[in-house]
Amino acid sequence: MDLIKAIKNRRSVRTFQHKPVARELIEKLIESAICAPSACNIQGWKFIVVDNQDVKKSIVDAGGSVLIEKAPLGILVLYNNRTHNVGYRDYIQSASAAIENLLLTATSEGLGACWICHLPRPGNLRKIFNIPKSFSPIAYLLLGYPENQPQAVPRKYRLDEVMAVNKFSPNWPRLKVSWLGLKIKRLLIAIYNLMPTIIKKKFLNKLVDKNFVKKFEN
Repeated sequence: MDLIKAIKNRRSVRTFQHKPVARELIEKLIESAICAPSACNIQGWKFIVVDNQDVKKSIVDAGGSVLIEKAPLGILVLYNNRTHNVGYRDYIQSASAAIENLLLTATSEGLGACWICHLPRPGNLRKIFNIPKSFSPIAYLLLGYPENQPQAVPRKYRLDEVMAVNKFSPNWPRLKVSWLGLKIKRLLIAIYNLMPTIIKKKFLNKLVDKNFVKKFEN
């Protein structure tokens, strides 16, 4: 599959076949990821492949997306956070470039994938995976063979609604965001993240998934 076709065919996939992904293919995905650009060429990424169901369950119990347990494979992406460019968080940018390389390679190889940031707070992930403080968890990727043919998801904006020359365009459509609603959501997430894992596991996780997590076709 050529590059442009992979870009246009890539979809977030959340339901998978019960079929393992070969080790050689996993390595191919990560080899593509580490060819991404990185700030100051640090190449500070690390990738933890997760195929153990107990480990997946521990992420979900601590507040991660329930989808993590349902995917045959996951990859937790980390990046070295010892950077001087705090204002632009270049460690997140570098990790994100690697993630996109990985997702496009997965698409070209017939795999489905989904970029997940509905995760436990970083401190909990550090305990689960024994991650040192010099590395930050950036995202978790669901991977596997799609259960169904992924459906096209139209882009929300035309090219002229996202592209301008030399300055911000006053004609761009405005995002409708309730700042009060946004602050309330942030506060609730912060409170949820601070709750003990046992409380989340027994009383909250299913409720949160049912009532507050957005659902998608793919």
